This record gives sequence, C-alpha cells and structure tokens, in this order.
Amino acid sequence: MANAMTKAALALLLTLALVSCASVSVEDGTERVTQKMPEIIYVLDFSTAHADFQVDRTGGDLIEFKKNLQLMLKTAMAADLTDRLVPAVAGTKADWSRHQNAWLVRGEFTTVKQGSRLLRSAIGFGAGGTKIETRVEVYDLAQDPGTPFLTFTTTGGSGAEPGAILAFTTDPLQLAIGGVSGAAHGLSEDTKRTAREITAKFSDYMYNRGWISGDQWIKPKRENDTDSW
Repeated sequence: MANAMTKAALALLLTLALVSCASVSVEDGTERVTQKMPEIIYVLDFSTAHADFQVDRTGGDLIEFKKNLQLMLKTAMAADLTDRLVPAVAGTKADWSRHQNAWLVRGEFTTVKQGSRLLRSAIGFGAGGTKIETRVEVYDLAQDPGTPFLTFTTTGGSGAEPGAILAFTTDPLQLAIGGVSGAAHGLSEDTKRTAREITAKFSDYMYNRGWISGDQWIKPKRENDTDSW
C-alpha cells in the first residue's frame, strides 16, 4: 500500500512538472501608429492601488513590499530596454511635460500571488507557484502625451524548478541546494521575466515599423507558446 501511494504521489508531482512552466506571456490590447522611434523611454512606477495581493504581509510590511516590487520592476525595465533597444531611465510624473522625442511607460499590477515558498523549496515544478499580472500603457510625449498609443497586459509566474523532494537524493547537501533553488525563484524572477516581455512587446512594435533590424527583434511570448520554460 505504501509503495502504491508513493508511486501515485510521484506521478502527481511529475504531472505538475510537465504542465507548470515558469514563464510570462503578453496579451495585446490597443495599438495606434506613432511617428518615430524614441530617443529615450521614461519608466514610471506601476500602480499597486487596485491589485489583488495574495501575500503573507499586512500593514507596514505590505506597504514596504509593494514599494520594493515597484522598484524592482521599474529598475528591471529600464535596464532591459537600455540593453536591448534604446536608453531608458526611471521617470517621474514631471516627465509628462517634456515634449520631446520620448516615450513614457506606466501601468499597474493587477495580481500579485506569492504562492508557497515552502512548497517551491520542497517540491518545485509549479507547486506553490507565484504569479504577477500587469496592465501596461505607453505614451508618445512628442505626439500625444494624453493618450496611450500602445496598451497590453502581461501574465505569468514561477515554479518550474525542481525542489528538494524531486531531487531524488538522500545527500543532505543536494537537498539543501534543491531547497534553496526552489525558494529563490519567486516574485523577483517573475518581475525580471515581466520586464523582458515588456521589452519584447516594444521590440515587436518597432520591428513592424521598420525601425529596428531582425537582429534586434524579440518575439513576445503568447499564452499558448510551449517553449517558455
């Protein structure tokens, strides 16, 4: 009986491994033509005011958690856009008054799910998985700073890494490494993936207008893509 239960449990965990990939995808919203590629992109904090936060924090700890999440995403976006497309910097609302060849990107978190760090540490492969969902708005400050010319959403999460239980080892050192690995890839990794997909959507817009070469084009991931581990 015990052997049968063990096999059933392993089968369930392996099923989770197959269906629970760590990825972030993009869903198109609205899109209008804007005149030219920007010289700089300003990245504002994404609002947390109306997000569904499923985390183990309240009060002041939750406020600090939200600020850190905003900073992580803004910093990751500015770095990724600069590295792959055009210079980008952390911006402020004052940048809206700059009538220059610049884009301004802002948005909001809609869902932030912390999941279970214990399950990610022990099992991995999607157990206790995290999720971040955002809405993104992009403005052309030179053409129409009052109306976004591009909107889209992102969704996705972490949890595909193997944890300690699925390491199939009795070596204490290996178990420890597996546990740490599973715990480390949480919301911070989701934030980096979200930033990369926002950059990919910008890249796609620019490539479709002939502003960048195929070497710079990054294909955005869609929800049904199967190659997004």
